[in-house]
Amino acid sequence: MKREEIILNYLEERQFASIAELAKAIFTSEATVRRCVKELERQGYLKAVYGGVVRAEYQKQPVPIDLRDGENHAAKERLGARAAAMIEDHSTILLDSSTTARRICKHIGDREGLTVITSSLRVCRELKDSPIRVVCTGGTLLPRRECFAGHFAEEFVSKIKADYFFFSAQGLSQNGDITDSSEEEIALRKAMLSASKNSVFLCDPSKEGKDFPFTVCNVSELTAVLKDE
Repeated sequence: MKREEIILNYLEERQFASIAELAKAIFTSEATVRRCVKELERQGYLKAVYGGVVRAEYQKQPVPIDLRDGENHAAKERLGARAAAMIEDHSTILLDSSTTARRICKHIGDREGLTVITSSLRVCRELKDSPIRVVCTGGTLLPRRECFAGHFAEEFVSKIKADYFFFSAQGLSQNGDITDSSEEEIALRKAMLSASKNSVFLCDPSKEGKDFPFTVCNVSELTAVLKDE
């Protein structure tokens, strides 16, 4: 069986894989895997994402957080720093499970009296040793995305009031709709929007012009959209 066929079969079972994972699966080098992936992408079978690949038919489905976290790293870091600059002492902040919103954490450790409410396991881990009060939404765990969602999380969020909600999503369409492929996370983001005085969308360049099945809101409903210019 050709390497390309093995890669396609592997991704049929798992949908997503890193380059290193594929190299191990087919007993070859990462450089060889990249060449195979490039050819399969040219033929329309695969879609390359940062650090890995997905089968073309899955490219509009939620991508595991390990693959998302390194994508457009520098842009996300800049957006995180800009978002953090908006936060005042003694604020209550909602952060969704996006890898961009998580970048805010490293810039707010010196603020006084902050409360961060989040659905992200990674945010909880990053802030666990900080003086910031951290509250998790709870709910149903989505293991591949390391976050919580579902009815219980939405009910919890509906009972709070936050000063800011910082979030991201997979796409920003040409008409200003913010969209994503995760229906569960969309529902929780909508609840967070309703619970916040100010809502800020963090948009790295990869999201612009993209459209996915589920809509969070339109940019006209937000306080601000931060883009990495």
